[in-house]
Amino acid sequence: MRDYEKQVSRFWPTIMEAWRSHGAKQPIIECDLAKKKVLLYDSTEYIDSLTERTRERTRQEFARTMAEGGIMVFVKDSKNRVLQSYSFSGDKMGE
Repeated sequence: MRDYEKQVSRFWPTIMEAWRSHGAKQPIIECDLAKKKVLLYDSTEYIDSLTERTRERTRQEFARTMAEGGIMVFVKDSKNRVLQSYSFSGDKMGE
């Protein structure tokens, strides 16, 4: 498993701006490294688009993260063919 926390930290101001604007809808946020963009998706549609192997685990993690007032961010690294999720607590969001 790769560590993309440095990349996420570079996007963090944009992630937080997007969350402040759309967080009530509880979207999934994706950091696309190749496009250098932060994208928001409907969580149900995004999770449904994942492989069958990861869907249920992601649903559970997303529900837990939302219940705790957190945020779920996916890092999309097309170059290395990686899609990896991170869950951040409400504490991290206040930074």
